[in-house]
Amino acid sequence: MSNLIIMRHAKSDWSGNEPDFNRKLNKRGVLSCKIISENLKNKIIIPDLFIVSPAIRATLTHKKIFSVYYKNNYLTKITIFEKKLYEGSLIEIIQSLDKKCKGYKNVVVIGHNPLLNNLIYSLSEKNHKKQPSNLVTCGTVIIKYPETIFNSNGFKNGEIVDYIFPKQFIESY
Repeated sequence: MSNLIIMRHAKSDWSGNEPDFNRKLNKRGVLSCKIISENLKNKIIIPDLFIVSPAIRATLTHKKIFSVYYKNNYLTKITIFEKKLYEGSLIEIIQSLDKKCKGYKNVVVIGHNPLLNNLIYSLSEKNHKKQPSNLVTCGTVIIKYPETIFNSNGFKNGEIVDYIFPKQFIESY
């Protein structure tokens, strides 16, 4: 089985006059990363590839959640920053993922809505009842595929097996 983990960036800080691309995480976003990092460990195999939007809030989400999984900056070696996750179309993203995921088993994609909502629906054929109507910040959807590793099959037969988000794990969130 291969897994595609699709994650929306954590809550960003709107308090400054930063351009959208440069917004950092706010306190709730940082807390969300910690919560998801702790709870995701029990649900997935350690990823062998990350495809991440280069927007600051997405790159910070990536580092805060997954840096504890790897030693000696290995995380940067298995990360591709994909600008199309910030400003591309659904078709461009699917084509890019089809090429970049080939040969990997467990891939994490971190990006933005509304694109991720559409991506999740397009890349899964089974169990849409587990698909969120709106992927919340730091929300994570796990899609399993029958292939041992990804090949260029256009992500056929994907099944949504889980959806986790920070509010599930903390009541006072």
